[in-house]
Amino acid sequence: MTEKLPEHTISRYEQELEQLRSMILRMFGMVENQLTQTLTVLRDRKIDTAYEIALQDIEIDAYERMISAFSIQILALRSPMAIDLREIVSAFKISVDLERIGDLIAGNCRRIVQIKMIPEGISLSGLLTMGRQVQENLRQVVIAITEQDHKMMLHLWNADNLVDDLYLSVFTELTNLMQKEPEVVLVCSHLLFMVKNFERIGDHITNIVENYYYVFTGDTLPYQRVGPVDVIEDVSKV
Repeated sequence: MTEKLPEHTISRYEQELEQLRSMILRMFGMVENQLTQTLTVLRDRKIDTAYEIALQDIEIDAYERMISAFSIQILALRSPMAIDLREIVSAFKISVDLERIGDLIAGNCRRIVQIKMIPEGISLSGLLTMGRQVQENLRQVVIAITEQDHKMMLHLWNADNLVDDLYLSVFTELTNLMQKEPEVVLVCSHLLFMVKNFERIGDHITNIVENYYYVFTGDTLPYQRVGPVDVIEDVSKV
């Protein structure tokens, strides 16, 4: 059973918790916006703006440090218990995962800058499909957090299977292309690193889901996923 976040008699303490939640949600928004812009650059093959998107990571890093410091401050001053303690400790961990996602997105943007031009003969459909699935999972996590929906969190935890499957598919597609057309090896090498970064972003989203599932239920998710994955299908647009 989901354990609802409690209301507190100390209004200042409740305000601090609400501020922490708002900060986490804002960081989600920052990272999602950075990812959306990156996918748009790839879709339109307009690489000239990729460097500016990468620079957004500086603000994301600073925000992670702010959340970490605020989490420690609440722990030190309020000595929280039970679900409050879980939420505050998880906020600390989640901000780190979001910061790492920002790093990986920035890494992809820097690779786009290095590529300079993506030949029209190289299909980006697989890479974009994978990026959009990761993007949709990130969006759905925010909804699950807001609604404290632990069943949706379980669904999103399973949805990482699709991200892994897409990674293997795109990896195979690019390596086969490299074998057939040696002249595209350099560009495809950068794309392979980008695909791997998307896969790692999926792993960080899984970490976030596991942390929030623990916050709201007090239980940990199993070590292995079982059963079919009910994937999110509407990922056709950036």
